[in-house]
Amino acid sequence: MESSGEAQVQVRLVAKQKKYEVPDAPIVVPQQLQRYGLSEIVNHLLGHERPVPFDFLVGGQFLRESIAQYLRRQSLSAENILTLEYVESMLPPTEIASFSHDDWISSVAAASADRFVVGSFDGVVRVWSSQSECEAELRGHAAAVKGVAAAGDAGSRKTRVAAVSGSQDRTAIGWGVKGGKWRALYAARGHTDSVEAVAVNPGGTHFVTASADATIRFWTLAAPRESEDAGDGGAAQPAAKKRRAGGAADVVTKAAIGTLSGHVGPVTSVRFSADDETQVFSGGWDHTVRTWDVAAGVNVATSLCDAVVLGVDYSAHSRLVATGHADRAVRLWDPRASDGAVVKLRLTGHAGFVPAVSWAPGSAHMLASASHDGSIKVWDVRSRTPLYTVHAAAAADRGKKLLALDWHRALLLAGGESGSLRIHSVGGQDAAGADLV
Repeated sequence: MESSGEAQVQVRLVAKQKKYEVPDAPIVVPQQLQRYGLSEIVNHLLGHERPVPFDFLVGGQFLRESIAQYLRRQSLSAENILTLEYVESMLPPTEIASFSHDDWISSVAAASADRFVVGSFDGVVRVWSSQSECEAELRGHAAAVKGVAAAGDAGSRKTRVAAVSGSQDRTAIGWGVKGGKWRALYAARGHTDSVEAVAVNPGGTHFVTASADATIRFWTLAAPRESEDAGDGGAAQPAAKKRRAGGAADVVTKAAIGTLSGHVGPVTSVRFSADDETQVFSGGWDHTVRTWDVAAGVNVATSLCDAVVLGVDYSAHSRLVATGHADRAVRLWDPRASDGAVVKLRLTGHAGFVPAVSWAPGSAHMLASASHDGSIKVWDVRSRTPLYTVHAAAAADRGKKLLALDWHRALLLAGGESGSLRIHSVGGQDAAGADLV
């Protein structure tokens, strides 16, 4: 029991989830309580036989100290009623596996909870199973692979395109399983410089490529029956590279159905909207985040910031765009806002470039970022401070640059300079998304 002489404060406990609501009348609690003690109070008020861990937001930050320390730091009087919003805690990500590659990992995409597609600077696309088995090494690119995107689980797609990769050789290759084996189904040609990123629409019918040639190209996903005229960009590939490309030189050529121009300089990242499959978001060296209507082929909105954009992702739950930047920050944008120049939130904490960001599936609040500082940070965007900072389990991987990130259901995948594909288990029920466990 707390002594009667212990300093106390009135708090009002509020929750936005109805199942966790308690009466909002102020209650008196000891000032020395931290989030664990507050969590016990909430569980007692809710009558939980099995306690649920909660985090507490106060003044836009997660409480990571005692109430007394917070009051002193903020120069607040204990006479005031303190409002604490509580949310279900997410358990820290735990590294459960690491798959080794011979070269840097540039990109990763989960096709399912059991199959992962990885792009590498050695020009090879690898397909891994969750049992640490490399199911396929896909060779066809003549230079480093810069981006990969999954188009569903290959185990159920037969001869359909299951993944797309983009490379510094200026091509994108559509890969699928045919006759029980992974193979290149076509080479998408037309870009005149490195393909930096690829993205497949949620419906699995189209994909886009972002390039250092300052354009985004729009393609159908299906393999053509015969080669299509790719224009000057396709013809510009040196013959020597075609010979080195092996299988990709022998497959049919796919031509783009549209080109999106507007960026000034390389386009580093691209992502489809999950709400409107004609809407695409992109970022680039010109410090802009752009919204495109791919059906009309027009740039419908441009948001400007003061740093190169390296990574982009969109959440259908929050309807916000997250971007990673060369100034070590993560920014959030509302594409519906009339003033596109206004950043909704700027998150700082990384000590290096942030080349990759990924929203948690099923959550409007949870976001992960990967950085050249070697860490993954997990954010709840209701606060400006990260929930967790995750470092590599293996000493040899610590501090090595991270370049790639994907959050799929209960898995957080990351890779980069060390060549290790790090797979983390993420728990946390509602705080991280309804489908994460």
